[in-house]
Amino acid sequence: MPKISVLLPVFNAEDTLFRAASSCLNQTFSDLELIIINDGSSDKTSNTCDQLASEDSRVKIIEFKSNKGVSKAIESGRISANGELMARMDADDFSYPERFMYQVDLFESDPTMTACGTAVRLMGAPSADPGRGFLNYVDWVNSLNAPHKIASQRFIDSPVANPTSMIRASALEKVGGFSDPTWAEDYDLWLNFLSRKMRITNIKKVLLDWHDSPKRLTRSSSRYSLNNFSKAKAHYLAKLPNVLSKGIEIAGAGPIGKRLARDLKDQGVKVTRFYELDRKKINQKINEIPVHGYSDLKYKSETLVSAVCRPGAREKIRNVASSSGYIEGENFFCAA
Repeated sequence: MPKISVLLPVFNAEDTLFRAASSCLNQTFSDLELIIINDGSSDKTSNTCDQLASEDSRVKIIEFKSNKGVSKAIESGRISANGELMARMDADDFSYPERFMYQVDLFESDPTMTACGTAVRLMGAPSADPGRGFLNYVDWVNSLNAPHKIASQRFIDSPVANPTSMIRASALEKVGGFSDPTWAEDYDLWLNFLSRKMRITNIKKVLLDWHDSPKRLTRSSSRYSLNNFSKAKAHYLAKLPNVLSKGIEIAGAGPIGKRLARDLKDQGVKVTRFYELDRKKINQKINEIPVHGYSDLKYKSETLVSAVCRPGAREKIRNVASSSGYIEGENFFCAA
């Protein structure tokens, strides 16, 4: 049995698949199998799959006649895998030769670790990211190099760069494998693990080139939309201790906060109040929820969630929350 099963779903990636797959096969840690799931490609991806399988016996191919989507593709790979560790890879990225070695070493040195990613180097044309949003995301995810950082900041965004991830097969089995929610399946997995107190970290060393393009799922799939990410956050915020019984306060009554309040309501969570800087909103009600100024902020019994994405706002609200008795990761979380 191989130590690692590398799961590589692919759809119409004839130009990049060989390089991505080769970067996995040429690792310094070689006790692995590479499972390529060809998700109904209509280009010459199948030819590349056949070539890879003919050249290396560690390569297994799963062929779908039609496109099933990444969730179903990756789960089919998991079901057929034999490794005790499951590594993710995407068809347009490049794993550095020592990536798997570093990750295996981490798992062997810490039996309590459920999953780990690595830092990444972003590759791609700046025109694909005119607002610096993805660059900012990469800077943020690269900073999450300890389990407590990931646990406390998990509602901001997905805390692991998905193609860098490696997961214990036993942990995946425990949660029923890769799910197929309406939101991103990778974000759902991290939130699911963390809701069960499982530990996740990122190795701070850059071990993957992450290629960005307009076709990337994070840009092209509705699963990664702001609306669906908000639904994912609300779903797992509702699982926090005391949230269903005590409710949630939201810092920020703008579009993000109002959307999150609606999604929390759908989960059966009561939003008890908003906090705002805008004097026009203070002492008003938004959808029957009272709006207070930050001078009223003091820890009571509810969990506080920050939902403001303006530059610098996250740190300002963190400071106010801390001075008001909240502890990030326990009764205070940022969600933007």
